[in-house]
Amino acid sequence: MAIGCVHTDWMFWLKRQGAFRPGSALMDLGPQDIQVPMDYLKASVARHGASGAEAQIDAIFEGGGARRDAQAAYYNLFGFDRYASADLDDDRATYKLDLNRPTTGLPKFDVVTDFGTMEHVYDIARVFETMHGLLKPGGLALHVVPAFAFPNHGFYTPNPNVFVEFARANGYRVVDFSYVDNMFVREKLAPERSGQAMDFAALPIQRADMQDTQIFMTKVVRQFHRNILADDTRRALEMLSPGKGPYPADRHHLCFVFDLLFVALAKPMDERPVVSPIQRMEGVKPLEGETLPPATPGSTPASIASRPFWRRLLGL
Repeated sequence: MAIGCVHTDWMFWLKRQGAFRPGSALMDLGPQDIQVPMDYLKASVARHGASGAEAQIDAIFEGGGARRDAQAAYYNLFGFDRYASADLDDDRATYKLDLNRPTTGLPKFDVVTDFGTMEHVYDIARVFETMHGLLKPGGLALHVVPAFAFPNHGFYTPNPNVFVEFARANGYRVVDFSYVDNMFVREKLAPERSGQAMDFAALPIQRADMQDTQIFMTKVVRQFHRNILADDTRRALEMLSPGKGPYPADRHHLCFVFDLLFVALAKPMDERPVVSPIQRMEGVKPLEGETLPPATPGSTPASIASRPFWRRLLGL
């Protein structure tokens, strides 16, 4: 569980949208290791106009790397004055908490983060319930979870539709939904673009695509195939295993080609018990009041999009 360059860009993007209130309280489900290089974080702070951040940055880093207890200083960059964390085993955690069990007696927070935690919890539905219970009315749940590939990481790879359908069933507002393909490669090469923030609006896979399940799944698979063969992927993986011969091959770390989902959900202003969602198999329609553009095949050629799903998926 860690926070990197892409997470940092996303947090600053949410801050610019007014998602965080100054002086708020944040709860980490699992204390997150800060893995943002100092130079990248300084450039991000300057780029986003976060004034007076020198003290926080000094508190984050020590001896060229981030301190093990840097979480509070890191989140303070985004306006959070109070920080807490919960974990069953991590000695840094404020609260010892088994996320498989009901949570009672804890205070409520303005933001609760799940930055790579829920997929490791056997009772994954309980994590949704716990976050709901820990959030103040109107509070924000932040999820960063694996969405495609990355086999054997955690118990689950949550499908993106679960977050939208959870929001629909429980009256949450989707503040942001960013499908970040080729996450490791984007993160690995991010320091090379420290003068430019990641453009989440330009990601090749968008929530509007989910209105047609077949189109969404096809775009994910086709984009994954493109990413495997991309020059950036080859370059990033060769940094891990230089001199391994022609690319791609089994000797390269192809397991690091995977996608993550970044989702921000705002809890309704009234307290209510959690409702378990039911999946819509044909697609994920917009939530009430939303005006998403209709899903289209996008970069998928029309000749492929018109074929039956499994033939389309296999390129036949």
